[in-house]
Amino acid sequence: MSPLPQKIMLITAEIGWGSGLQAAERGPKLLLEAGLADALQANVTRINAIPSMLDGALEGTALETAIMDHACRVSDAVFETVQQGMFPVIIGGDHTSAIGFHAGLARAHGATGIIWVDTHPDLNTPETSPSGNIHGMPLAGLLGRGSEKMLETTAPCRTSEEHVAMVGTRSIDEGEQKWLDEGTINCMTMDVVIERGLSACLASAVNTANQAEAGYGLTIDIDAIDPSQAPFVATAVENGIDAIELAQVLKDLPRKDRLLGMEVTEFTPRDGKPSDAKTACDLVASLVAAI
Repeated sequence: MSPLPQKIMLITAEIGWGSGLQAAERGPKLLLEAGLADALQANVTRINAIPSMLDGALEGTALETAIMDHACRVSDAVFETVQQGMFPVIIGGDHTSAIGFHAGLARAHGATGIIWVDTHPDLNTPETSPSGNIHGMPLAGLLGRGSEKMLETTAPCRTSEEHVAMVGTRSIDEGEQKWLDEGTINCMTMDVVIERGLSACLASAVNTANQAEAGYGLTIDIDAIDPSQAPFVATAVENGIDAIELAQVLKDLPRKDRLLGMEVTEFTPRDGKPSDAKTACDLVASLVAAI
């Protein structure tokens, strides 16, 4: 007999400081208002940005401190969710949510692998980032590169890069490409997905991430999906993953028994498009329900 599915805890990482877009901060709240928790029969823990972007601008150390403090509160929520026997699902917000998500999983379980479904590798550091936006740096921080404050926050995460797999990447900065060329990350770009098929690529990703001692966490940045289906993101890039196919493949994902949690991030509602929330809610619900 199969075990009963775990109750879901939606943890909303309501932050936009990492992308510099206030829409990202309000995105998770709009998803809840559109019925996401009801659709998944989930409990909810909300992690608000302190301060909110509505309260004025932040720069430099103050900006980074606000992001890392938020990530620590996300980490605490993930840890507590696991301790309660529930399945953590992070809903971002910008992709700095990944810092708290994967750090929290490591605190609860030990050394974990990471599957990273994203247009971008998010392997930048302050020295390599063209934009300076911290939402392009979380995976680098989780793998031990970045500012002192970043590394203090990601210290609980003991993920090795040979246990990291990327699927659907198609916008890679120079410094990130250098890391990928020289390192051991299993990076399957969108060209590889088209050539080998999404199912084969995600199976390969599970094989990579599942080599970690404790299991693995799944990150999905919805900008990995083709913008014809998910236009409401910070940095849309053409020729992405088909959303319906992704849900179908996730339903049959191998070794789900080793999947410790997931996140779906970067819903960034567009001004003048009130329908974005409902469309995004249906999309996010389909991905989480598939798992």
